[in-house]
Amino acid sequence: MKESLRQAAPDELWAQEEALPRAFSSIRKRDGRIVRFDKSKIANAIYKAQLAVGQDNMNRATALTENVLDYLKEELVGAIPTVEGIQDIVERVLIEAGHAKAAKAYILYRDKRTRIREAKAELMDICYDIH
Repeated sequence: MKESLRQAAPDELWAQEEALPRAFSSIRKRDGRIVRFDKSKIANAIYKAQLAVGQDNMNRATALTENVLDYLKEELVGAIPTVEGIQDIVERVLIEAGHAKAAKAYILYRDKRTRIREAKAELMDICYDIH
């Protein structure tokens, strides 16, 4: 377990995470690594999407995060969730909860990050070819 993840989550959130089903103690990153699940990252992402559209309500972000966790419990019984899978569920929860503008901001941010990752990978390939 990375200590930085432990420090990033408030103690009350961390204690709640301990009670999550075993499958939710970990998450599979895009590169295949399995790391500790941290629901505060979901809440922060939702909160930032809200901020992007002029809404400032961490309580709402926390409640929507609980909706995301409910979806995960239903859809991923016994499986380790992936970053992409969780992000897809966040989009769905935002839309279903009537937060279309925040969902759009979230989707655009995901797209931007995807393009940045792809550009970095392409740059690394070019550097490798040069050397």
